[in-house]
Amino acid sequence: MKPIVSQILILGGLILVVLAVIVVAVLSVEPAWLRLPDSTAEGEAVITLATPTPVPTFTSTPIPSPLPAFTPTLTPTATPTFTPSPTLTPTSPPTPTIVPTATLPLLPTSPPTPVEPPTPTRPAVDFVVVKQRMRTNEENSVLGKVANNCGGDHTIYVTVLDGAGQPLTGVIVGDTYKNVRAASGSGGLGQLRVDLWSNTMSLEVQGHIDGAVYTSEQTLPLSTRDEDIPAEWLFSGGYCGSIEDCQLRQKTNGLCRGHYSYDVTFQRTW
Repeated sequence: MKPIVSQILILGGLILVVLAVIVVAVLSVEPAWLRLPDSTAEGEAVITLATPTPVPTFTSTPIPSPLPAFTPTLTPTATPTFTPSPTLTPTSPPTPTIVPTATLPLLPTSPPTPVEPPTPTRPAVDFVVVKQRMRTNEENSVLGKVANNCGGDHTIYVTVLDGAGQPLTGVIVGDTYKNVRAASGSGGLGQLRVDLWSNTMSLEVQGHIDGAVYTSEQTLPLSTRDEDIPAEWLFSGGYCGSIEDCQLRQKTNGLCRGHYSYDVTFQRTW
């Protein structure tokens, strides 16, 4: 673009020079109306015009015709390099969380019928057996040691407790045949004793000394006769060396007939 502008300016300068030459040439010719007569009348003033200084002749440089063709020179510009943008991996939109709509309870059309509290169910019995065991041969001896291979006691030691495990006094305990009866407290706090001779009996709670009647579970048959006692009890109590030994001695009357004692505990269910 710049070479084209330069050539236009040069051409304009040449045209101005030619016009200046033409103007000078026209001014160098004296016009007729400027010429003065050779003689003047008498008494007239003579006006002498100064001889004009000749204008130097300007020789113009001819403009070549036609003008040389202008070939613009284009400077190549660098081709921009296209860098592809990184491919974006579309992400799945988050799954919207569905908030459950609260369901308002329906208002009752009529006031609800009052519900009566359930009547507490009374246990099947007032007292249950929580403990029944045969005392060992050593426990059944008077001095805590076996004398003559057998102890000498023959008693059922009974304890009566309330629902919280505390001793109860005044509770009547007897055998199922109503032959023997005793009240707790007669043998200590909440305790009583029943003598067991050469017989077998099951015990139960039968009432209270104030006249109340109680129901109760019954113990297993408690006996001082060898043949009525389970061989497992005799072996656990140390009355024989094995189950087979106990069974054999039961048949031959080789144990401690008439001298066995027991521990029994009754507990109230309410």
